[in-house]
Amino acid sequence: MMYVLTEQYAKPTLANSLQALEEKNLVVIVERVLKLSTTAVVIWLLMFYALFHAFLNMLAEVLRFGDRTFYLAWWNSGNLATYWRLWNRPVYLFFKRHVYIPSVQRGMSPAICQLLVFLASAVLHEVMVGIPTHAITGFAFWGMFGQIPLIAFTRALEKWRGKDSALGNTIFWITFCVVGQPTIALLYYYQWAATHKGMIPP
Repeated sequence: MMYVLTEQYAKPTLANSLQALEEKNLVVIVERVLKLSTTAVVIWLLMFYALFHAFLNMLAEVLRFGDRTFYLAWWNSGNLATYWRLWNRPVYLFFKRHVYIPSVQRGMSPAICQLLVFLASAVLHEVMVGIPTHAITGFAFWGMFGQIPLIAFTRALEKWRGKDSALGNTIFWITFCVVGQPTIALLYYYQWAATHKGMIPP
């Protein structure tokens, strides 16, 4: 299903975006991002289900692993900080155990420790995206690291509106899924196309 969506919808949209990016046609770029967003969200949700729900639970069953909390209800997150705590529990707990807590124990402030966690996570995201695309551009790094102000903003909104408000959750879905992911995909595709001119994208 992910392959079909990628080949049938994502790749043609990305390919049709190159000229607009070259010409810096903002209207067309925005239209392409919005067009790509639906496909990107569906692919992302399918990937989430395949990896976190199906594969990791199957692996846990085979290995008789007791703790199977690979994710919690991230889709209801009222702010971005909550999302990152719930979306990928194994990685979140790894960074908490090996980066955040040791940093706190060394006397650093919680804010600095959170910054270090995001820095490490941003580097990891850049490597994970940059190596397969042959483009270490910093897009994924800054896309990740740039969420820090948005985290502060959505936290403030949640305090102001209350945890029952859907405003922070709406901002999360719009900025992260509708705008963020397709924009990053578009930028990496453009970079790939620029460095592999004349080649058919994989």
